[in-house]
Amino acid sequence: MKATKILTALSLLALSATGASAYDEVKCNTDATFAANSCDQCFTGGAKGEWDNLGFLKDEWVNSSQVDKMLYKEEQEMPKMINLNEGLVSWKSVPGTAGFWEYTADFNKLYQADEEGYVLAKGQKAVWLESKKGYAYSLEKNRVEAGKNIGMLVYALSTHNISENGDISVDSNTHNECVLFTSGTPKPEVAVNPGTKETPKVWAKTPAKKLPNTGPEHYILLMLLAMVLGFGIMKMRKNA
Repeated sequence: MKATKILTALSLLALSATGASAYDEVKCNTDATFAANSCDQCFTGGAKGEWDNLGFLKDEWVNSSQVDKMLYKEEQEMPKMINLNEGLVSWKSVPGTAGFWEYTADFNKLYQADEEGYVLAKGQKAVWLESKKGYAYSLEKNRVEAGKNIGMLVYALSTHNISENGDISVDSNTHNECVLFTSGTPKPEVAVNPGTKETPKVWAKTPAKKLPNTGPEHYILLMLLAMVLGFGIMKMRKNA
């Protein structure tokens, strides 16, 4: 229960985004990283610092062509975060990669049973994929100089054209939308100088209290008290 509350709080603190459409679009020739990842449409996601989170993510399927489009779930690859500086940067899917993405209710309405696929008419659009509530990409480590590339979120979408007479093309068209993230101000490494020693702190000594004199009856009472306390500690540990 506590873990669920923590993850929910994490997602609420995460950056709210609506897929690539929520970012500023740029030309793909503005950065060589776009070409290296076969990006067809490119966006900038801004600067991110250590422990920043990306959550509430969505991707919009837009059919700007002159024909209807068919999509099959079996051909899709879920969006992925690419680490652009291994060793100095660490991205983590929280709480994990399994079940991170899910299809939306609006997308499921596009299903056509006779074709066993999803059809989006020309000129239409629909949010087809979103990250689950409580899931996010967390930037757990960033030691990269400000302004340098640290990550790229890639949304891939594979579709088939539907001709005017209803024929569905055999070959699929894959469209990659890429969001590039750069480094904010990294947290400095803590320098350790082995030649220096920390000045020990001086604490005021509390004078020891004198225990009362004990006879045989006091000894027995002390033994019983120790047994009770010991039993209580064992029980607490068992219930922990």
